Amino acid sequence: MGNKVREWIQREAVVVGPEFLRVDSFLNHRIDPAFVELAGEELARAFADSGATAVLTAEAAGNVIAYEVARRLGAKALYAKKGKANTMANPLTRTVTSPTKGVETELAISRDYLGPGERVLVVDDFLYRGITSVALGEMVVESGAELVGFGFVIEKCFGNGRSLLERFGVPVVSLVAIEGMDPATGEIFFKD
Repeated sequence: MGNKVREWIQREAVVVGPEFLRVDSFLNHRIDPAFVELAGEELARAFADSGATAVLTAEAAGNVIAYEVARRLGAKALYAKKGKANTMANPLTRTVTSPTKGVETELAISRDYLGPGERVLVVDDFLYRGITSVALGEMVVESGAELVGFGFVIEKCFGNGRSLLERFGVPVVSLVAIEGMDPATGEIFFKD
């Protein structure tokens, strides 16, 4: 899984530190529709039998990939907003710290859009430390919806995020897994 995605990342991504990979030229700043279609198709294929009725992500980097996966699964796309809007009554909330920005952010989802009867797939661009994904998973469970899985374009294995998601007892799928990166050479070490 993910061979074409891996080739794209190897060609276009930029290593900016031992823990940080820039994919903003095609995934989370400037969007390349061809890449999003490719990754969205592969993630949707991985969860084709999940029965997902909603695909959830955190604003904003995951929005495009979540939309594409939802479109292909025939589900609704939903994102946890950064900050609680005054118009959002009785939201589900969690506070998370971004590993890339180093700041705390409150994530909020309206209970009007997430609750019993929904089967929810959590999707994001990266799995690193798993903090945001755990928060989203907890909100799904708290809402009374059923969590059916987690899907990621890129997993940075050295962040150990996957281990935090195991407690949910659902499939965790990454299209590409990275074991390490060398900022001196720009080399990315992929897990086979």
